[in-house]
Amino acid sequence: MRFTASTMLLSAVALMLAASAALADPATVAPVPADPLIGKWRVDLTASPAEGKSGRYYTEMEITSVDGNRIVGTFYGSPMEKGRINRSWGSVRFAFITHDGGGGAYNHSGEFVDGRLIRGLSHAVDRDFLSVWTAQPGTIEKSAY
Repeated sequence: MRFTASTMLLSAVALMLAASAALADPATVAPVPADPLIGKWRVDLTASPAEGKSGRYYTEMEITSVDGNRIVGTFYGSPMEKGRINRSWGSVRFAFITHDGGGGAYNHSGEFVDGRLIRGLSHAVDRDFLSVWTAQPGTIEKSAY
């Protein structure tokens, strides 16, 4: 293939257009509502999938309010502290802090998925572990699904 000044110019323009498209601001995503989070949630804290059904470990989370970028409720019987919500990326994500009876801090975060499931993480700072959990509407005794 023979490169002329015009083919090189066209190639340079094409590369500049591709680069500017890649650097463009992401499309504006409308914030999604967080109100569906309000209510009781059955949280599955099972340590690993290898534990099977017999090793299931549940607790409850109750979200009593979502107001602007704030979330209020309880997790594992402890009040949520400094709860915040982010609804800017087409999904509801949230984070909050709880404490155990001995004063240990737990940082929690979650994402509301498909309108009926929360996928979350809990980091026990003083106990040196990270727990993966899921939650569905319902209580320990009865799942809503």
